[in-house]
Amino acid sequence: MSSIVIYGILIVLLSGFIQGLTAFGFALVALPLLSILMPVQQVVPIIIILSLVTNIGIWYETRKSINLKKYGLLIISSLLAAPIGTKLIVLLNPDTLKVIVGILITFFAIMMLTGTKWEIKHEKLSFILVGLLSGVLNGSISTSGPPVALFLSNQEADKQKFKANLNMFGLILNVVTIGLFFQNGLITSEILFYVSRMLPADVIGVALGIIAIRKLNEKTFKNLTLYLVIFSGIWTLLSGLGVV
Repeated sequence: MSSIVIYGILIVLLSGFIQGLTAFGFALVALPLLSILMPVQQVVPIIIILSLVTNIGIWYETRKSINLKKYGLLIISSLLAAPIGTKLIVLLNPDTLKVIVGILITFFAIMMLTGTKWEIKHEKLSFILVGLLSGVLNGSISTSGPPVALFLSNQEADKQKFKANLNMFGLILNVVTIGLFFQNGLITSEILFYVSRMLPADVIGVALGIIAIRKLNEKTFKNLTLYLVIFSGIWTLLSGLGVV
């Protein structure tokens, strides 16, 4: 077994655990670490496929808390924006996008961690804007979770509703994104080979995360989520600058 596969399995195990714990974060952990081992053009499709597997597991565990009526606009707008993201990965330098996203995500997460809360008067419009941004990010750098996580945290969704609806958003978006990747020839036999080797670690990691979250209270869960977003923002920024 090659070193790429061995390290990839360990990275996916950790990423799956984070995803099972918070319903997002798989790409936040896996993207920078896997990018050390292989080109980002390979990493993104691998992450999207594995993320879909985690989405299905979390969906089963949280399905009774899903509210599609409330969050439908968020999902629809993200689906409309996903094709733009898949074009960006081909046309633009991913590092430039990483720097911009890293700065914005880190700023807003730190503000929320210090107690800042934004009063949103037009929630439906906010659903659309957050969905559009997340759709573009998912198709380009496979990181759709942070904008939605920050939004749900700002709206003070409890941890079960947070996980259920954020995961449902990711599940639908990943299904569409995978279809777009196939259409654009971004999923190759080599990518499917890596996915098949890393999949068991993904399943185990998610299962462990789902078990662990039952021991967290609401405040701890929210703080953990924000710290994870901050970490991802800083890492994404540094990755875009070529520091890591």
